[in-house]
Amino acid sequence: MMFTTLGSPQLSYGNTPTHGASEEARFIAKESQKGRRRLREAHSIGLGADRAVEELFVVARECGTPNWDGYGAQAVQEETCWQAYRFLEALPLGLPVPTVGAEADGHLTLEWYQNPARVLSVSISSNGMVYYAALIGSSKRSGTEPFLGEVPEDILRTIRRVFSA
Repeated sequence: MMFTTLGSPQLSYGNTPTHGASEEARFIAKESQKGRRRLREAHSIGLGADRAVEELFVVARECGTPNWDGYGAQAVQEETCWQAYRFLEALPLGLPVPTVGAEADGHLTLEWYQNPARVLSVSISSNGMVYYAALIGSSKRSGTEPFLGEVPEDILRTIRRVFSA
């Protein structure tokens, strides 16, 4: 499976999203992306992020055909993979990285797991909607957010809470 569409409401320079329209904004976005890639390549900072992206490609390949689970599951679509990739790329450096899985409805799941009482599951759809549910001790949290190129703040706070204790 290859990512051939951008499908982003943002402007882009190559594969680098930007919120600005000027040449300067595109330059800053491009240089920022280069810097993030260099940091991800650093062993102490970014190896987990690369692992999550590799896991995404494996799951996309294994679940890209209808009935991949033998029980009638929908195929994971290219646009869903692209949305999940963009979500992973948008995660701030230094956060724990999720495991990647597929759902029978064709969505992809990113899961942050500390133990059975501290877990967050984020489901990403092809249209960029992000559905999440978390259990943190006896507290439950869930919601739906559009993914517009930046990880919603509530999800970032929840990831940090999963690993805070």
